[in-house]
Amino acid sequence: MKFKSDFLHKLYHYEYWPAWIFYMPVYLLWPYFAYRARSILFFTIANPCIPHGGSFGESKANILNLLNPKFLPLSFPVASIDDLNKDFIFPVVAKPDIGERGVNIRLIYTMEELEKYFHDLGRPFIVQEYLTSQFEAGVMVFRDPKTRQLQISSIVTKEFLKVRGDGVSTIKKLMLKNPRSRFQWERLKNEIEANRILNKNEELLIEPIGNHSRGTAFINSNDLATKELTSALDEALSPMKEFYFGRFDLKADSVEDLKLGQTIKIMELNGAFSEPGHIYDPKEKLWNAWKDLISHWIILSKVCRDNYQRGYRATPFLEFACLYKDYKKLEQMR
Repeated sequence: MKFKSDFLHKLYHYEYWPAWIFYMPVYLLWPYFAYRARSILFFTIANPCIPHGGSFGESKANILNLLNPKFLPLSFPVASIDDLNKDFIFPVVAKPDIGERGVNIRLIYTMEELEKYFHDLGRPFIVQEYLTSQFEAGVMVFRDPKTRQLQISSIVTKEFLKVRGDGVSTIKKLMLKNPRSRFQWERLKNEIEANRILNKNEELLIEPIGNHSRGTAFINSNDLATKELTSALDEALSPMKEFYFGRFDLKADSVEDLKLGQTIKIMELNGAFSEPGHIYDPKEKLWNAWKDLISHWIILSKVCRDNYQRGYRATPFLEFACLYKDYKKLEQMR
């Protein structure tokens, strides 16, 4: 019965649908986007300063290096064992230099764990300062190539996966009561004290990494967009003269600081295939989510059309096919 209820929960909550199903309206409109931007691979010229527009396969470390360092946490690229000869302040976050959707991101507490991560991953990664603030957001922006004006089009704030104690139930029972945490149980059961009983109203952070695939709830927070925040992100992008469409994954000390554009630290900047995260709010209606998703693809196609008119050209098809093949090989590595 639990299997049936979980299946129905995922069926009725599109945030759990496979991407190829949820994106069906985008696929149906692809000929329109391609015609409008003069290429079937139009998205690869969204951000000329990033290889292939930042669609996928781009180096996170290289993109961070293009941003204003004022807004960055401490980050160290690791490609060989010699790169681990640093005095890291633990805990740190380790993440693949090429990857997405939270795959293989780890919170690391010791050098021994970091060395094991290095050997297990088997490819370049980033060691990043662990930002203790629990306020995390994804902020989608786009810039008009003609006017150079930056605008915020989406803000999603994140509720990390937690359980609240009742003084009686074990952590396992608390997790299994709620679908969002229950879906994470198999992945996390060996990493938590499953039989520990929390005090009444005691909260326990189960997952410190703010990705939807790891149980984080995405909350529509578009009302947090302000001129101050836009100005701060514009300053962060100031060294990147040819960035026009993407999403910041960032932290701030509080929601008030975010609105004021203060205490911002940017963990990642994603390019052409960025999603407006607010559409995955559990309270959002499917039709509204599709409407907002399509509106962002219309913005993307306009940006690419303007860049085409400015002389930029899309990645050749065969080159892109090889890139995609190599990326899928990396994606399969665990």
